[in-house]
Amino acid sequence: MDETRLPSALRRPMQRRGFLGVTLGGAALAVAGGGLMTACGGSSPGPGSSKVGLQLNYLKNVQFAGSLVADDRGFYKAGGLDVELLAGGPSTAVETVVQSGKALVGITHTAQAVNAINNGADLQIIGAGYQKNPFCVVSTAEKPIRTPQDMIGKKIGVSDTNTPVWQAFLAANSIAPSSLQVVKIQFDPTPLATGEVDGFMAFYTNEPVVLEIMGIPASTFQFGDFNYPLLEDVYITKGATLKDPAQRAKVVALMKAEAQGWQAAVADPNESARLAVTKYGADLKLDQTQQVRQAQAQNALVVDADTKAHGLFWMTDKKISDCSRSLALGGAKATPAMFTTDVLQQVYQGKSTV
Repeated sequence: MDETRLPSALRRPMQRRGFLGVTLGGAALAVAGGGLMTACGGSSPGPGSSKVGLQLNYLKNVQFAGSLVADDRGFYKAGGLDVELLAGGPSTAVETVVQSGKALVGITHTAQAVNAINNGADLQIIGAGYQKNPFCVVSTAEKPIRTPQDMIGKKIGVSDTNTPVWQAFLAANSIAPSSLQVVKIQFDPTPLATGEVDGFMAFYTNEPVVLEIMGIPASTFQFGDFNYPLLEDVYITKGATLKDPAQRAKVVALMKAEAQGWQAAVADPNESARLAVTKYGADLKLDQTQQVRQAQAQNALVVDADTKAHGLFWMTDKKISDCSRSLALGGAKATPAMFTTDVLQQVYQGKSTV
């Protein structure tokens, strides 16, 4: 089915962009194509503010609710920063933008960050927006697929972009690829609605919501609940930046504002969705209902017992270890040295909120 049959606001490539810069197979870091997009709105910087970039890995929608709120409410400005929110997309490799110095901090996929580091990039992972990865298999409530084992003998739609993660997930659950039929699809859930597939690999915060809006009750199971834990939407910065006291202070100030923004966004999904629809993503013609539901769904990925104890974006040693094990199944070899909570320790100062 042609994805253009869906409302424009509900279409997006799985992974929010392809693995164009750094792949799960370990391809070399590529130069990002296209120009950097400027931020929409936000408070005017005060005298002496430092202008820095925050590179997003997709367009300015509610996926980045905390960043939108931080800009709108002046949290960056209060920290002495003039932050430009740089929209991402298929032609943008976040790692390259951060490595080049065009952005102080970037939000990217964990596997891409890890492979970039393995290929020589001077980057550090300093926080994780999603404590639980958003990958899932979605099916209809009428014919639900509730576990990985339920997929055996079924037709499952998987995009080419997501094949590496899919294969890793099957390996994590000891499921032989030959025990089910993979149907190559794009990013439109219509094949599920028409019965072309029994289920498809999706993002928990997006496709199930799209189906519900289409009037099709959905059933989902999340990869994170079945042997595939993964920290996702991670924050990265240059290692050299963290070694420079003045630059490090900017990173701490930015991450403090991010924490403040996300605390507010989690508390009020309707407001962050409004900002996405009417201000930061106004040119995208986003759907208010979809953005609110996406914000509500992603709260379950952003907040958990660890973040309640230590603060948002926190990465425990266990989660780093579990994440590394999942990444290894897809060929991305992570080490503990790639992750650091030093910046978050400065942000929270022993507390769990800012």
